[in-house]
Amino acid sequence: MAENTDVPHITYFDVRGRAEVIRLILEDTATNYTERRVAVEEWPALKPTLAFGQLPLYEEGELRLNQSHAIYRYLGRKHKLYGDSELDQVRCDIVQETFVDAQNSIGGLFWRPDFESVRGEYEANELPQMLHRLQKLLLGNTANSGYWVGEHLSYVDFIAWHFLDYVRAFSQKTLDNYSALCEFKSLIETRPRIADYLCSDRRPRTLTVAMCPFGGTPETS
Repeated sequence: MAENTDVPHITYFDVRGRAEVIRLILEDTATNYTERRVAVEEWPALKPTLAFGQLPLYEEGELRLNQSHAIYRYLGRKHKLYGDSELDQVRCDIVQETFVDAQNSIGGLFWRPDFESVRGEYEANELPQMLHRLQKLLLGNTANSGYWVGEHLSYVDFIAWHFLDYVRAFSQKTLDNYSALCEFKSLIETRPRIADYLCSDRRPRTLTVAMCPFGGTPETS
């Protein structure tokens, strides 16, 4: 039997990283997908073959997407997770861009060679300020649904959950100070298909690759 090339295929490292939001959306929508988990040793040979020299790569039929946030938006449109109105879509864009900045901040921290010497200051000052702003944005959803946009689940909820799970691994005690964010996180991870994925062997065991100062082992993930 010929391979069905319309089944989504993800190429990424054997970590959660930038592919995790893709996995979460596909899992929650009960979409069959396949993956290639790239070993770090394979990366130097693979990198020049990619349009932008980066992963994840998302393939679906003739579609090939390399930019992670373009992939998230595509899946949001495809699975009708992009809001119910033009105003909802604008808010989706705002929330998404906000989490681009937030993820870059904490991801950058995790990769700093001096991580151990700067983590205390980040945890005490920068992280609470960031979470305060994010909780204010969440509560600014006038639909009061517990989601980030409108009355229903949208693709940015998975982006938000993914970021908060990075925070959880780094400083659960800080996250616990923001009840609305914690309630949202629980709302997503108790969705039946997401709950099943989170405890399955389909989910990579680590946040990022082993050479990262933080998040490169199951104990820090």
